[in-house]
Amino acid sequence: MLSLRPDSTVLIACLGNPAITPDAVGPKCAGQVMVTRHLKERMPDTFEAFRTVSVVCPGVLGTTGIESASLVAAAADTVQPDAVIAVDALASRSMSRLCRTIQICDTGISPGSGVGNHRYALNRETLGVPVIALGVPTVVDAATLAYDLTGGQPPEDAPSAEMIVTPRDIDSFVSDAAKLLGYSINFALHDGLTIGDIDMFVS
Repeated sequence: MLSLRPDSTVLIACLGNPAITPDAVGPKCAGQVMVTRHLKERMPDTFEAFRTVSVVCPGVLGTTGIESASLVAAAADTVQPDAVIAVDALASRSMSRLCRTIQICDTGISPGSGVGNHRYALNRETLGVPVIALGVPTVVDAATLAYDLTGGQPPEDAPSAEMIVTPRDIDSFVSDAAKLLGYSINFALHDGLTIGDIDMFVS
């Protein structure tokens, strides 16, 4: 989905609130991504085979007072990436997808929109570069859950129950999902890596 050159620069935007487990996929993923920008600047010969990768964890408006998209845009203005990969937790519209799927799209993402907190979008129009969004559904609206359990199909304009439901074992799932996404990003951005290479780099 990204036509990257060997010298391409990529910014990983790890969205979400680390203090709320179902929303911590992005922040936890940040610890699994191989950050190389500073290494390539200081030791270009040693890290010549790696692409330039930076990570930003903008937090959430409620704890920073700043829109996530604004902080990501500021980071992008600093590092001038050729592409942005945004990682976030999602709200599912189907119980069958909850904690079982990964969504990948090239149209960007609007942080918080899945739970009714509509925020500024991260996409090509706002950042000026291609944006790939990786998302994992970790919560479901209670109304959707009710429709699923009764075998009904919620209408498109169904009102929200304003209650969010998440699986009992969400903590282990979020950790596993974050590692899966982080390692996948590493494999996608750097050629010739093994699991052992990544383990050594991020440990």
